[in-house]
Amino acid sequence: MKELSMHILDIATNSVRAGASQIFITVHEDIINNAFRFDIEDNGKGIPDDILRTIKDPFTTSRTLRKVGLGIPLLDENCRLCDGFLEITSLVGRGTTLKSMMVYDHIDRPPMGDIVNTMIGLMTSNENIDICYRHYYNENSFEISTKALQDELEDVPLTSINVIQWLREYLSESIDALRQ
Repeated sequence: MKELSMHILDIATNSVRAGASQIFITVHEDIINNAFRFDIEDNGKGIPDDILRTIKDPFTTSRTLRKVGLGIPLLDENCRLCDGFLEITSLVGRGTTLKSMMVYDHIDRPPMGDIVNTMIGLMTSNENIDICYRHYYNENSFEISTKALQDELEDVPLTSINVIQWLREYLSESIDALRQ
């Protein structure tokens, strides 16, 4: 995958497929320590130990339509190419945590990509899942969750065009403000 936002979408989609009702997506841009991280944690069904041991192998997949799963192996390769790591822990019946790290200024680190539209897509297409997005840039941060939004909006769906437009502006402005 050419952009980190696509890796985030892929892993979060795995969480959705695992039946998660909560997904926490955290992006850390730590310029001071030259580190880029993103973590995704869910409360889905978890990954059995036999699959977890080989999960970075492209021939390990839970899909039935094709026998190859490239999302996690590609992320693992990107992390290793950028002098980083990919760590996945999971408990069956409790959920899964994925932690990835790359050297921030590594020449091979993919760009962030369109994280705003990635998050909008995740948040608006999974209304029964509480998706919490946290973004850190050095010491600055912001957070947004679909549960808090839905509590505030009451009967207005997240798929409303006005809500989507507000989300786009809020996410864009919040990410830009982090870097000021």
